[in-house]
Amino acid sequence: MGKSKPRNRNKNRADPKAKPIKPLSDPELVAIRDSRILPVLKDLQSADLKTRSTAAKAITNIIDDAKCRKLLLREQIVCILLEQTLTDSNLETRAAGWGILRNLALEEEADFCVHLFRQDILTAVEGMVRSIIETIQSEQEPFSKLPKAKQDLVWNLTGSITGLLTSLCEAQAEIVDAISKLASVIRFLFGLILLENVTPLDVQNDALLSLAALTEENKSLCQQIAENDEWFNALLQIKDSKAFKAVAACGVLHNIFSSLQWFDHNTPKDGVSDALLIPSLVSSMEHASGKSNGTNDEAAYSSPDEILQLALQITASIATSLQEALEHGSRFEKEFKGFGDADETNEDDKMEEDAGLEDDEIPEDEEKDDEMNDEEIEADMERVLGTDSDNEGGSSEAVTLDRLVRTVAPGVLQLAQSSSVPVRDHALATLNNISWTVSSIDFSTGHLSSLQKFWATLTQSIWNELISPVLASNTADIELASSITSLAWAVCRSQPGSIQIKPEEQRKFMALYHASKNLPVTDDDDAFQALGVKTIGVLGRLALDPAPVELNREIGVFLITILTGEPPAADAVEALDQIFDIYSDINFSYDEPVFWGDGFYKHLEEILPKVKKLAKTIDKRKLGELRARIDEAVLNLSRFLKYKRTEKGQNK
Repeated sequence: MGKSKPRNRNKNRADPKAKPIKPLSDPELVAIRDSRILPVLKDLQSADLKTRSTAAKAITNIIDDAKCRKLLLREQIVCILLEQTLTDSNLETRAAGWGILRNLALEEEADFCVHLFRQDILTAVEGMVRSIIETIQSEQEPFSKLPKAKQDLVWNLTGSITGLLTSLCEAQAEIVDAISKLASVIRFLFGLILLENVTPLDVQNDALLSLAALTEENKSLCQQIAENDEWFNALLQIKDSKAFKAVAACGVLHNIFSSLQWFDHNTPKDGVSDALLIPSLVSSMEHASGKSNGTNDEAAYSSPDEILQLALQITASIATSLQEALEHGSRFEKEFKGFGDADETNEDDKMEEDAGLEDDEIPEDEEKDDEMNDEEIEADMERVLGTDSDNEGGSSEAVTLDRLVRTVAPGVLQLAQSSSVPVRDHALATLNNISWTVSSIDFSTGHLSSLQKFWATLTQSIWNELISPVLASNTADIELASSITSLAWAVCRSQPGSIQIKPEEQRKFMALYHASKNLPVTDDDDAFQALGVKTIGVLGRLALDPAPVELNREIGVFLITILTGEPPAADAVEALDQIFDIYSDINFSYDEPVFWGDGFYKHLEEILPKVKKLAKTIDKRKLGELRARIDEAVLNLSRFLKYKRTEKGQNK
């Protein structure tokens, strides 16, 4: 199977033709170049057909070697392929040339595919697609009557084209747009999956992967597919087939549902949403992990790990899409305006000026016209969740959420304990996405009480079986630690203050926070996705009511200590946000003994000018989100202090 890489791959190579070739200084590379690279490139350009064909096959076999590949690129193999090999009179040589390009695209970074695109590779692709279609559909020389060797050659060539298309789509959105406009290519890909009795299974898989890459965030193409009954129904039928092909079809369908916003409460075709895909994905995961009877008919074309990883990736995306649907339904949610500060005073105005806020806030009276009343809010949420307080589970609208929690999550919990690191990592990401989605749901109305109880039990199992063992191991694997911390934060958000932790586990997260300060930071890193911010988020959620007073005190002191030091801006923002939530109500059991008894109020008063000063060091032109977040935190801290004074009955 071809390798699947994210669309936004790192672009750290220069244009293959942009700079003059410098002499090699490494003796080993010089030897490889002279003994292996130059001879085979010379043969690739030979006048003898057999020599060219043999050379093309030889190059295909050495592409996986990084040194050979870099030397081939250095010696302008792309130029030779585009100008000679792909137009060779011999089909076998042409097929080998396309295979070389496909393999180079798989192994190299995204900018290689961008370079091919700029060299007008799509014109060559379109021409080759027409040639393949003519060969398969020929009436004068029926494809089924061709020698098997030639049929295999055509299918190998087809696989190279589809694989190259996938890599091109993963490289750049502009390339996706260009391919989407090539009607012959789209018809070609669907033709391959419609001719399931003719097209080899591995080629069908490749075609579906290409369609999945093409349809990601591609509303126009998704609309085109949805309006073509033959194409759309074929995808629906394939999703119920076996193993990899079914999962790949689910990927295409999910992209369509997501791009066209076909959520449970908003589908033009009854029952056609992500909920429809979950049984197929779960079945495929069970099949691949050996939990269902039957044999894997695709063993020669896809490994169980490949099936699991793709199914988990799609499931994780479904969870994210559901969260977006919930947020879309909650678009009316009021912007946070502080704590009990309906009557703004001159003191608040002065605090805003001190905070260094440069952007004017929209007056509240201008916002009221756009706000919804409580009844409208409840009605809109019911449309999104499909909730019915009198009949939980009876509504088909909440089926995606219900299936993610009850059907998917328990199985993914087991996969997250897999010995396969890639499967484990994808399973952790999937559980993380599901947990974050659940955390965005307000269970206080009781409309999903049964689901909430199920989730509460499952989250404790997630903590005990996944999070606790990693904390106990003191792992040096930073990526694993970061993934586990993300999951812990999401789980705690969905069950605030209710997770039963083992003794000292809160201190493990505190130690992890300190360890995170020694990690390198790059300009590309999202400050709010840093490990330190995640650990603060976990601890803050663990400290929420009904957390024990002593646990709350220990975490509260830790957060105050962070703020009294010189924390990164993102850490300060997250620590303040957590404090606002933890101590938002005087009726919490720990509010009087901890917040007031341990002098948190006084500490926060002293922290306020320090955070204001920190805010002014952030360049809003370069770090717009970070500056906006810390400005908001400064304003909210001022209001929080006023709220706590009022709540306590102190008039300062």
